[in-house]
Amino acid sequence: MLNLKLVLLNTLRFIHKPLGTIKMNKQKLIEHLNSKPELDIYYDYLLGQEVWYFQNNGNDFSFDYDSFKKFISRNLTIPFNNISIVGSAKTRYSFSPSKNLSEFHNESDFDLIIVSNKLFKTIWDAFKKISSGQYLHNYGQKCGNVFNGFVSLKDDDPTYGNEALENWQRSVLDFKAELQLTFNIQHKINYRIYSDWESVEGYHLKGITKLKKTVNETN
Repeated sequence: MLNLKLVLLNTLRFIHKPLGTIKMNKQKLIEHLNSKPELDIYYDYLLGQEVWYFQNNGNDFSFDYDSFKKFISRNLTIPFNNISIVGSAKTRYSFSPSKNLSEFHNESDFDLIIVSNKLFKTIWDAFKKISSGQYLHNYGQKCGNVFNGFVSLKDDDPTYGNEALENWQRSVLDFKAELQLTFNIQHKINYRIYSDWESVEGYHLKGITKLKKTVNETN
């Protein structure tokens, strides 16, 4: 009887084990993409504490990810729960529809989500102010990003003498260098600033829909 109870307990642990702790290969992921709705894929793979990069680069991935988010929170004054890793560093395989589930590699970027309505509005207001007096580089793309509820900045993007952009870029450049050194990250770090979590969900659900279609056509 005792042995039967142990078997049942171990079975229940496995059933409730998060997807990220199970060795997920590409074929299994394709099966999930073909059989599950977009929202389930979003919940299973893109939310939560399971981060493939930290699982494969440390002994205590949950602690490492918490420390990583705390570092960002303290340095950028962003609430802990409004920070997340996405992309292939999170899931092992890229969910970008154009990358055909490519696996995380040495040249892959480290993609972050920052959710801050205040910061989103600050950057968007800076873009509007700049564009009212001069040409704003990649104006169309920036407008499309805002329509999707986020703004994106690169390290070498011009600031046009705008104080808000200059202050933010200065903070981020220093922060990225410290983050890479502290957590021994050799990859380029990208980030997007979303206005709210609904925008995060909406954007990624659209991407998953495109990915499912691509996977269905090629597999």
